[in-house]
Amino acid sequence: MSPLPRILDGGTATGLQAAGIPMLAPWLTSAPLRDRAGTDALVKVHAEFLESGSDLVTANTFRTNTRALSRMGVPDSEQAGYVRRAVTCAVRARRVAGTPHALVAASVAPVEDCYTPALTPDDGSLAREHGWMAGVLADSGADLVLVETQCTRREAVIAVEAAVRRGLRTWVSFVVTDGAALPDGDALREAALACVDAGASAVAANCLPRTAVPRALERLDGLGVPVGVYPNLEDRTALDRWEHSERTLPPALSPPEFADLAYGWAEEFGLGFVGGCCGTAPAHISALADKWKEEAAA
Repeated sequence: MSPLPRILDGGTATGLQAAGIPMLAPWLTSAPLRDRAGTDALVKVHAEFLESGSDLVTANTFRTNTRALSRMGVPDSEQAGYVRRAVTCAVRARRVAGTPHALVAASVAPVEDCYTPALTPDDGSLAREHGWMAGVLADSGADLVLVETQCTRREAVIAVEAAVRRGLRTWVSFVVTDGAALPDGDALREAALACVDAGASAVAANCLPRTAVPRALERLDGLGVPVGVYPNLEDRTALDRWEHSERTLPPALSPPEFADLAYGWAEEFGLGFVGGCCGTAPAHISALADKWKEEAAA
């Protein structure tokens, strides 16, 4: 059996929706950061994943870049506070769950839409905005930066460079269309190699359908850094491919089904980390952790 991979958490939005917090524009996942009741709910979501077996929890910084916060009406002087608050919630959850060795990753998303590469701004804007985020995260208490759900190589490289320049441990993850290419048409492997050259210490694919996982992992194999995956587990048959849903969608896989699939991917590709994205609940993570324990004891 290969060395056990690190187990990631599941979907923060999925957990918030299960707690009764709808994903309403423009705030979406950032809504809980506005008040104490919201941050308490967010801590509970993080803690439930940690208690289920995750040894990395992703802070809810996904929609706290300066562009997104400005659109929500947050003054410039208050924006860094939202980023730090999100990381603090993840750190608090680690204490609540009694998992001091779990890592806290700060999520860095595209500054525009994860699935619409045509909206990606010019390089100067990207460098400025990702530089701001990296600067805030540098003293936030996060253990690493997860540049994730990236839809263009260009933005992914700039975001990685900004974080590495601040001395931050940096991973990168891409959203892919068919397992081989990003939404803008760039090849996944070439995008990953460019980010490794820029200083990323791990690469992954995320928010992709489970059927695309093997092909994506084939493209990421042999890059010289740990590789991971955290797919979308939602049953999206009633929606367009990237259509947003304010309500909770049912999972396409049961927890045992997900655990078996993820274990197979980890064994076949020697994964360094594995988890789930949208639609992944604590029960899925618990089943995955139990699967690893069973195989280790066999």
